[in-house]
Amino acid sequence: MKYTDIKNKIDSIKEKIVQNGKLTKEQLNIINNKFRLEWNFNSNSMEGNTLTIEETRSVMVGNLDVRQKPLKDVLEMKGHDEVISNILKIGKAELRLSEKRIKEIHAGIMHEEDSQKKKKIGNWKPENNEIFNHKGEKYTFVDWELVPDKMHYLLNKTNADIDAIIANNKNAPHPIDVALQFHLEYLEIHPFYDGNGRTARILTNLILIALGYTPFWISKSERSVYYNYISDIQSYGGDKEAFYQYVSGLIERSEQLVLDVIEGKDIEEEDDVEKELEILKRHLKAKDDKVVAKSNEAIKELYQSSFRKLFEQLIEKTKKFDEMFVEKKFQSSAEGNHSWNKGIEYFDEFFEDIYIKDGISEILEMERDPKKIDDLRLSITYNGFKHDSTNTFSSYTSVFIIFQQYYYIINDTNSSDPDKDTFCKKLYSESLSNEEIKTMVNTLTKKLLADIKGRIKAIKND
Repeated sequence: MKYTDIKNKIDSIKEKIVQNGKLTKEQLNIINNKFRLEWNFNSNSMEGNTLTIEETRSVMVGNLDVRQKPLKDVLEMKGHDEVISNILKIGKAELRLSEKRIKEIHAGIMHEEDSQKKKKIGNWKPENNEIFNHKGEKYTFVDWELVPDKMHYLLNKTNADIDAIIANNKNAPHPIDVALQFHLEYLEIHPFYDGNGRTARILTNLILIALGYTPFWISKSERSVYYNYISDIQSYGGDKEAFYQYVSGLIERSEQLVLDVIEGKDIEEEDDVEKELEILKRHLKAKDDKVVAKSNEAIKELYQSSFRKLFEQLIEKTKKFDEMFVEKKFQSSAEGNHSWNKGIEYFDEFFEDIYIKDGISEILEMERDPKKIDDLRLSITYNGFKHDSTNTFSSYTSVFIIFQQYYYIINDTNSSDPDKDTFCKKLYSESLSNEEIKTMVNTLTKKLLADIKGRIKAIKND
């Protein structure tokens, strides 16, 4: 399909999008998250960033704990996401490109530890830069001394074209023409010491978004074609039309994605399965590194770091119900045994008696078979509802911690099925966070309150 035909097809898709009216918040979230992930990952990966799709997503949601990755890669991905997130928010709007804005974008996406390189961030290149093209021949970009004049000319020309489009002038160029011409000329100048590819794609997409079009990205399988077109144009005066045709096809993909979301279609790409498989493998490898088999010592450590806090906070939270009932009882159990009314004291004594030494459990210096801990349970039972002496009732709440071979499950029932509704399922190497404990305690307390209110309502109906 010719370049002109692809532009016409893109405009036809855009018209269908407009006819469907304003996007819902859910649709916008799906589209923006897809654009952010693909744009962040692919554009940075093209420049040597080592973060995977999964790690890119981790950075996007604010989790910077990307282990065994260079800090530079993490911070540059974070900065890149902040820049493009702001661009995606502007939507269709008036746009004026300026040297100041371009330098700010460069400063936002670059990170250097070296003090000399750090000085170059956000400034035009102080020396010439060059590459070896797809044929192995050296190519030198615009001389560094000419950068200010060249960029000034490019910005004036681009802004004039943008103004003509916004004013709806009869002879105004097509927005995609303006964006892609800017892309090639900017790359020819290569105004910064590094990060020129990323800034070129950001600025090109900024033009597209401001003029009402979607951003594009270049996936791994598309990179060699993209680079070859650019290299052929720069080194040998190749056909720009072929480049425009290729990249406009990527823009069409983005526009079609928006329409697909509106029409409720699945926007998963064919290679998403491969991406997800790669993510799964990395996830499993990371999990394997953390795998600890079930043992009394591992359970004891978790009790001290997490489970005791959970029991403690549940007991404290439920004290608000005490005055409503005649009696309150605790049932604590472990190793198949249970005790009434000891509460946390039972568990403290239980784990105090466990000492692991060469696989042998020693209880008060007397050797015996190791205790088999399959679950821990704390139940809080209220008997004798005070406010109706003729129709009194009982109510209770329980928390179960069930121990499997490589993980534990926390639930409010004695179910060991991890596929059922559970509070959490974790490896023995993973403690509970304070937020997880708070959520579990609040959920259990709300369920207890709901049970009491339900029983009161049933009494009234009788």
